[in-house]
Amino acid sequence: MQYHHNRQRLRLVTGMAALSLILAACHGGSSGTAPYVPAGGTSFQQVVDRGITPGEEHGELFSSCGLHIHIMLAGSVNCHFHERGNRSDRVTLKNHTHGLILISPTSGNGHTKFSITGLVVGSGHITIQDGRKNTLVVAVKVTL
Repeated sequence: MQYHHNRQRLRLVTGMAALSLILAACHGGSSGTAPYVPAGGTSFQQVVDRGITPGEEHGELFSSCGLHIHIMLAGSVNCHFHERGNRSDRVTLKNHTHGLILISPTSGNGHTKFSITGLVVGSGHITIQDGRKNTLVVAVKVTL
């Protein structure tokens, strides 16, 4: 009888732990949380975390997300990258985060909406290069 009760308790504890993990994973995807970065653009919290304003320019390339992107786990942000004054030139993004993020698509022009999704907690960077070999490095950090 004692064995049966212990087994039921173990199932209950295991089930509650699994539910807690599911809720924690879903927390990053809820658009109701302040630090969540909605797929439609940059949140106020992201701007505060980065200490820069959206649309910051650097050299010849322009990033609508600035030079530092902070994404919650399972959250995403959409960015535009282009040469200053030229939105038709092709740009290519290279992911140097070793699997922390997913970028889609990996090439386009200034009108292309690049979606960056946080897959694993950690930090790294992406490089953006245009057809004229101008390069921009953007730091990426994924947190819980």
